[in-house]
Amino acid sequence: MKKTLEFYWLKYEVSAIQQLIQNSDGIDSFVFSYYFPESYDESAPFQLVAYAHMVNQTHPDGIYSTNYDVLTIYNNSPEAISGPAILSNNIISLEQMEILINDPENPDYLVFTPHINVNQHVYYTIKAYKDSEEANASPYNKALFDGPPQEETNPSPPAT
Repeated sequence: MKKTLEFYWLKYEVSAIQQLIQNSDGIDSFVFSYYFPESYDESAPFQLVAYAHMVNQTHPDGIYSTNYDVLTIYNNSPEAISGPAILSNNIISLEQMEILINDPENPDYLVFTPHINVNQHVYYTIKAYKDSEEANASPYNKALFDGPPQEETNPSPPAT
């Protein structure tokens, strides 16, 4: 039997994204790195941390923020991925992120769903979600975007 790793769906609150943007002078992109939490649970899953990449007068070549957010597990939904798999940083531009969070429907959070591409890089599709009374009655809240994913992270080095 092939060995697999479980990557969970992850949730990133829009309020946390907005705060990272406001506190990151010259932000041009979000970088998502893998995070393995301290745990006694042998099945503790990988998560992601979100950093800001910034280019400004003080750092014209770019610098990563010292602050980061840990994305939380969403609805305990794992994706089992078997190798080969390349785990590298994932990137989404500030412009792409602003399209997601500034939707007229005012999303409350983004959900990152893991996938593996033809080059064996693990990447994430991202959809915006809004809390609603109807959605809270079911295990999944309502996606604001139906059809194809709104955005995808780009594994770095570029795997596309």
